[in-house]
Order: sequence, then C-alpha cells, then structure tokens
Amino acid sequence: MFVRRDLTDTVPTPSGNMHFVKKGSGYPVVLLHPLGTSIWTWEGVIDSLSQKYTCYAFDMLGHGDSDKPTRHFNLPDYAQALDHACQVLNIHRAHVVGNSVGAVLATETAASFPERVDKLVLVGCPVWSPRTAKERLKESASQFDAKGMPKPRTLKGLKEATTFANPQQEWLDANNQSRAKAGVWVGKLMGSLAHYDLMSRLPRVKASSTMVLYGEVDRLREGEELLHNNIVNAQKVVLPGLGHIPQVEDPEAFLGALIPFLEA
Repeated sequence: MFVRRDLTDTVPTPSGNMHFVKKGSGYPVVLLHPLGTSIWTWEGVIDSLSQKYTCYAFDMLGHGDSDKPTRHFNLPDYAQALDHACQVLNIHRAHVVGNSVGAVLATETAASFPERVDKLVLVGCPVWSPRTAKERLKESASQFDAKGMPKPRTLKGLKEATTFANPQQEWLDANNQSRAKAGVWVGKLMGSLAHYDLMSRLPRVKASSTMVLYGEVDRLREGEELLHNNIVNAQKVVLPGLGHIPQVEDPEAFLGALIPFLEA
C-alpha cells in the first residue's frame, strides 16, 4: 500500500486531525479522493505529478488515517476543515483536483473560498439534486449492514457500479480495506452528499479554469453537460474505456489529460 512514512503527516483542524501525504516541489496541487476510499486512489499518479508540483493528497475526515468527526458533518463542514488544514500548511492558493465526492468537496471549496482555488479539476463528479436524496439513500442502503457498516464489495459489483470498467483484485482489496476503515462514515458521507445542492453552488465557482473529466463508462456522466455549461471557463474531457476512478485504472491516460490542463 502507498504511503511512505517520511511523506505522511497529520494537520490539526477544529474538527479533528487530517492525514495527508506531501510529495514534490513547485506550485501546490490538492488531491481529494472518492467516497469510501482514501489517498491510495492517487498512488498511481502522485509520483509523476510531483515532478512539477507540490502534491498534497488528503484523507477526508472520517476516512483513511484522518480522525472521525464527533458530530454530524455536511459538505460545507468538510470544506471548512480542508481550508483550515490548507491554511495551517501555508497552502493559500492551489490547483484542486477532486474525484467523485472529492470533486463535490473541491466544488464547495471553490464556491466558499474562491480566492484559494486556481485551477479546478472535477473527476467523475456526481451532480445530484437534494430532491432525490431519499431515493438515492434507499438505493444505497443494501451496501450497508444493520449497524451502518459498509459491506465488502465484489469485482462484479465494482463493474456494475462503473467504479472501474475492468476491476482488478488489488483495487477491490484496497477499496474494501478503506471502506472498512471509514466504517459508518461511508454512509454518513453518502447522506451528506445526497442532500447537497451542487447546482446552486456553481455560479460561485470562479476558478481561473475548470476541467470536467469523466471516464467514458462512468454512470455519473449525466452531470457532464450541467457542469460544463454552468461553470465559467469550463472545458470537458472524456477518457475512453474508463470508469469512475480513471487515475487508478489508467494513470497514463489520466495524466495525459491533467498535466497539459494544469500547465496551460
């Protein structure tokens, strides 16, 4: 598993310590992972990215090696904690790259703290309405046991969910380990995500430019045009043959889209 001890650390926030990995030198790039995962989802790209940038991959509170919040947490709470962590680390402006719920967190960060976000990259971003929260949570209920703990996923399940177009055992193992570690916070974050009104925040996004990026088979691509058409200075990229976490599935293709965008 990725994470060399000399590169990892924690940073205090009023809601708990956030764990992160820092690597490289240059302009800062903040990396935010999908629901139920952790910084392992960036292991295939952080070495290459860190050749030109200082990369900070954060575990969201409740996930990975970060603390579990002691109260209900919604998306603006996660953004406040992330911003606090960034200020402590002297990251006052950065490119922000988020995948899935990490993309939603990146959007909320750009809306709440526009001066902090230079370029914005939204990978596999869910664009949901709070009006559909009840049915989404009902659909996802089968993923959890009676105590709210996430059930182990299967290769078949990952493929059906379009998490990966072609799931590998090592990705499944890492996914199940990080879900088990987050425990009830997978479901809690899912609840916060389902009730979040992303569309209402888009007019507040003032990033210098935004890339909306999806894997071709990602079932969340329904949000592609909504993001592209409602964020100022947005462009879109679709990576052929990939799923919801393209940086794990094909690091080279992902970097082939990301690096030219950041350098432009």
